[in-house]
Amino acid sequence: MEFHWGREEEMEEWMAQARITLRAAEEMLLGDLPGESIADSFLAMLYAARAVLSGRSEVFGTWEDVVGVFRRASSALGLSAENRRALPIVAELYRRVFLAGDMEADPLTASACLDDARAFVAEMERLLEDTRRRDGGGTSLREDEER
Repeated sequence: MEFHWGREEEMEEWMAQARITLRAAEEMLLGDLPGESIADSFLAMLYAARAVLSGRSEVFGTWEDVVGVFRRASSALGLSAENRRALPIVAELYRRVFLAGDMEADPLTASACLDDARAFVAEMERLLEDTRRRDGGGTSLREDEER
């Protein structure tokens, strides 16, 4: 499946999905399901990265495509050093736990992934809000939801 980006509604939808998945990661960790928490933390970060990259013309066929494009674009986006590193690190943990099977998920690692995901999603949300304000955009769907 290919995705073509460029509309604000798509950015909002990806960020909404990131927030939902982040809450799921929290619930998985509380439910003593560290592997699922790592997976959901990674997905939340992936959805947030897709939201930020939505103005680009790239076509994303796999999660590796998103991670690769994000890594190349992250310094130009003005992200913190921590969040420039966070997505590739959590992606690698996801790969090792679920694809390679050479690592077992544990609560400490899952908690660290969740902390990284929270910080990452929050910074992506700030970045999108700053971009909207700078470009003269109106309120976001999230602002409308909070009213």
